[in-house]
Amino acid sequence: MEGDIAKKQKVVIVEDDNFLGDLLLEHITKNGIEVSLFRDAETALSSIEKEIPSLLVADILLPGMDGFAFLEKLLEKKILPSLPVIILSNLSQVKDIERATALGVKAYLGKSNFDLDDITKKVKEILDKNESPLKN
Repeated sequence: MEGDIAKKQKVVIVEDDNFLGDLLLEHITKNGIEVSLFRDAETALSSIEKEIPSLLVADILLPGMDGFAFLEKLLEKKILPSLPVIILSNLSQVKDIERATALGVKAYLGKSNFDLDDITKKVKEILDKNESPLKN
């Protein structure tokens, strides 16, 4: 069966806000996507080093290591740029977006500008684009 052959898509979310993190986990999982939720970048980094997910959704303002330092660690470990990343943050100044883009981020979403359906749609769009070699 085709479904048995297809690789299960896995998304890692790094969000320290308990309410938002749980909502994202629930909403994206409802769409048939496996999700792992981490509250800090250090724990997420350890997991990603063991098994690289299909997509990473991360905040910038995180306890301990912030999102930019997290992305730089992924770059050092040569996990980026092959791992697609969506930043979901309250930081939406041009300098923050440019810095994230320079690190290879596929999408930068301001938390206040997007609802759960928008975020899930963007997750699915990037997963679909990376899944099919026929798509550009």
